[in-house]
Amino acid sequence: MHCLSGILSGICEGYSLSSVLPGLPNLHFICEHVHCPTCSGSLVVKKVKTRSVFIANYGSVKVKEHIKQCRSCDAWHGSEELPMLVKKGSNYSYSCLVQVGLMRYKEKKQISEISQFFKDDCGIAISDTQVRRMAYSFLHYLGKFHYLHAGTINNYLESQGGYILYVDSTCEGRAPHLLTCIDGNSSFVLYSQKMASENQADLEKAFGKVLQLFGVPLCCVHDMGRGINNALDTVFPQAARVICHFHLLRDIGKDLLGEVYQRIKKVLSDKKIYADIRYQVQAIEKQTGGREAARNLFFRYDKSEQGSSDQLTGMLYGFLLELKSWENNGDGYGFPFDRPKFAYYKNLKLIYEQMVEIERLGFFGQEVLKKCRFHKIKQVLSSVLSDDELAQEVEALEIHIEHYDRLREIMRIAMPGDKKGLNDQGKIKNQSELLQVETNLKGYIGELESEMKKLPKLKVVVTHLEKYWDKIFARGIQVNIQGETKTIFPHRTNNTSEQFYRRLKQILRRLHGNSKVNKDLIYLPEEIALIENLSNHIYISNLLRDESKLAGEFAKLDIEGKQLPYEKQDLELVMPVKIKKRLKNFTPLKLLVNNNELT
Repeated sequence: MHCLSGILSGICEGYSLSSVLPGLPNLHFICEHVHCPTCSGSLVVKKVKTRSVFIANYGSVKVKEHIKQCRSCDAWHGSEELPMLVKKGSNYSYSCLVQVGLMRYKEKKQISEISQFFKDDCGIAISDTQVRRMAYSFLHYLGKFHYLHAGTINNYLESQGGYILYVDSTCEGRAPHLLTCIDGNSSFVLYSQKMASENQADLEKAFGKVLQLFGVPLCCVHDMGRGINNALDTVFPQAARVICHFHLLRDIGKDLLGEVYQRIKKVLSDKKIYADIRYQVQAIEKQTGGREAARNLFFRYDKSEQGSSDQLTGMLYGFLLELKSWENNGDGYGFPFDRPKFAYYKNLKLIYEQMVEIERLGFFGQEVLKKCRFHKIKQVLSSVLSDDELAQEVEALEIHIEHYDRLREIMRIAMPGDKKGLNDQGKIKNQSELLQVETNLKGYIGELESEMKKLPKLKVVVTHLEKYWDKIFARGIQVNIQGETKTIFPHRTNNTSEQFYRRLKQILRRLHGNSKVNKDLIYLPEEIALIENLSNHIYISNLLRDESKLAGEFAKLDIEGKQLPYEKQDLELVMPVKIKKRLKNFTPLKLLVNNNELT
């Protein structure tokens, strides 16, 4: 390595070694020992092995390893510096491996972009297939490095008073579940594993590994999945537990509002109201000479001549655009927090009432009304509002929504009109506010119980709240940090995990450009979740000091023959190609018949 450093120091930045020197430069690695480390006998060079090695930022070099043999015990000894540069039998240095991994998963580069980078900047021709293999290998090395440094991670977590375990999994289609365990204080991804489903047995094994590596958490924050709940009860019975308030409210809302809301959604779709509104928009645009002309009338309807066709056309176009904007409108929480079809109906009714009033007051003549399609648009809206059964469904839903939104306000999370979406961690800041919420929630349950005779559906709200009552309110956790007692309040939502999965899927979609990530969940190593840690400066400073140390750390794993501190689950998600090829010619009956005929 001293030889390599001497050569590299003379190379100007921006040039590869192979482009500066004629031919491949020779780097000699000689066994540093004069005497055998085993028997102290004298060593003599017996053979020289030569291979080309690709080094990130420097290009291709020819490595010559001078291997010595002991004259006394015949033991062979190679260089101790070369294994820090490149793995035995490989042509790609650890620096290349790390460069590929960081570009692929941290900088979100395409395979072709990485290949082109090595060609242009390093003078190295690497195939797309080799880049992909190195990217996968990077994840395996990263996982081994992470879990073998669990002790260092534990030291940091203990210095912060312990860790709060956020548990969740994600899946897509028939792909496996990717389970992640994240510390809520440091945002470290502690553990990740792919599993066929969220069944209790597999989850207990996964949490058992977390217990083995990182000890007992101060608190576990999770959703209401039965498998996760039961597995945590078994593995961490002594840890405090918090049900994600967002998931709790979502489940309550789906049970309370879902059935009626789906019926309203279906009726609106069957009446083809969305298509009819779009048709009326296009008709006005065609009548006025195009979209821009129609929009101009809309923007200056308040400046147009009172009672003119231009003014009415601008108003009607505005009504239609408003309806279009409500087709899938919301605060970013999804159903049942957002109810776009309910809001669409209410808005449609409000617009219809305004049109009836405009006609009654006689602001526009009959010729103007006819010319501007006023009656046709009014008829489209009337076709929906004249449905009495639909009106009753909407009225029933509205009553239940009032009770549900009252619960959201009491819990102070995903509140109506709030635009934080999944970034909302709740509005409770201290213990006294939490106690106030608990008191208000008890009063709310009392109100519902008195209303249940008239609205029996409200029973699902009370049932959910009573079932999870002990896991709704997490008290502050007293911890000792450097001799000082501090109180840690777990987040009331599992949105830390939800946000993590959102970022992970954004990375995967950037890598291949597809909206679906089910194939990534099948083929990518489960260590893909640990990429998040490389963007955490606390993680880097505690385990590496800086990213440039990664290549050396990966090399040490191979030199020291380190293995994972636990047995990795073999989850065969895709049938091996060899078996698929063999199955094409799998004819056991035919073989038996032919053999019988021969005998």
